[in-house]
Amino acid sequence: MPRPDWSRPLPRPIVIPKVMTLKTLADVRALIERHLPAERRERPTWRYVAQQLAKAAGGGNTAEVAFALRIMLSMEGVDCRPQ
Repeated sequence: MPRPDWSRPLPRPIVIPKVMTLKTLADVRALIERHLPAERRERPTWRYVAQQLAKAAGGGNTAEVAFALRIMLSMEGVDCRPQ
């Protein structure tokens, strides 16, 4: 089984003003692990984003994780935009 490739780029960077710019799967992983409170990470919707992230790191479509992430950020009221 191949190792996850967290350096894979997102189709388009996602900017979260005053927080970070997400360019790679590693950036998305850092956002989830470092900036998202544990109780939020445990919600089914964020677990879905994490599953899509793991799939993308394993060779899956990075557009799917970017799409899921943008939907969740929008639902959470987080200002984000493509770069």
